[in-house]
Amino acid sequence: MKRKSVCTIIILIMFLAACAPAATQAPAATQAPKAKKVVLIGNQKFGDKGVMDDMAAGLEKCSTDFGFEVKKLESSAALFEDDIRGMVREGYDMIITTFPDMSDPTKTIALANPNVKFAAVYQFINVGGVSVKNLWDSEFHGEQAYYLLGTIAATLSKSKKIGLVSGDGSASLNANANGFYRGVKDTCADCKVLHSIVGSFEDPVKAKEIAKAMISNGVDYIQTDTAKSQLGVIEASKEAKTLFSGDSTDSYDLYPEGIVGYGAVSFSANVYTACKYLAEDKFPGGQHGIMSIANKGQYVPFEAFERFGKNNAMYTDSVKAAVEKAKSLEAKIISGELVIENNTNQTSW
Repeated sequence: MKRKSVCTIIILIMFLAACAPAATQAPAATQAPKAKKVVLIGNQKFGDKGVMDDMAAGLEKCSTDFGFEVKKLESSAALFEDDIRGMVREGYDMIITTFPDMSDPTKTIALANPNVKFAAVYQFINVGGVSVKNLWDSEFHGEQAYYLLGTIAATLSKSKKIGLVSGDGSASLNANANGFYRGVKDTCADCKVLHSIVGSFEDPVKAKEIAKAMISNGVDYIQTDTAKSQLGVIEASKEAKTLFSGDSTDSYDLYPEGIVGYGAVSFSANVYTACKYLAEDKFPGGQHGIMSIANKGQYVPFEAFERFGKNNAMYTDSVKAAVEKAKSLEAKIISGELVIENNTNQTSW
């Protein structure tokens, strides 16, 4: 009897346990998605206050805007392959390399690692029938920006003789020159453009002599596309009290009475565009991209021209008119209403 009671109790306990509602388990903690990793490998040193620092600024914006984990790395020709492979091993989702010297190792390692994305700044890999499916490369087209600079020059020149000094006769600079010439002539059919090539981006002495010769021929406004050599053009313009518009950098403090503005290239925009593609899952692998006015790869900083007009009363009205006209034309270029040909041939004017 006692044994039967014990068995009955055990069976009852088992029955009640089976019928009891199951304990609710705490839901597993939701893990935040892993941040994408992007590295910028430069073939030049950062801290140059120029193109490398510009790219680094774009990389930092990738971190701020998209939450990417970012890193920048300086490399050299002997280490290009090792450094790129090292970043693959570290699990970077996108590896950005800089300039044509890095093209061969970038292409080689991209082909060997199809699950990693590569962005090649100012490189020419996906051209001539080549298409690396996990790589996007890009170049800069400045003919649109130089068209606008030509418009401004033609509006401000009083002598109707305008100078253009180029660093070399490469395809991209030829396209810039042709864009500038068209901008001048579309604005002022009677204006004349005197064009000269320094043959170097680091020869201010020769550039100054070229500028002095132009000024002696009646030029009262010179636009440059020649990097450091423009310093010589600034000196000549300052001595003659003529107008000057530079390239890439804001040199206003060197000659506030005559430096009207400048045209600009944004390598920051190049890096940022690659990150935006990655963030939106729209990476254009296998394609060759163009950095232009449309994506702010090249642009005219109108605020620089407006500053000159504000600080130089005799040009206030003419600068305002020039900027308004240029902004209107910029909108037409971006919309596709106005097309500026990328003509890379040398033209004699």
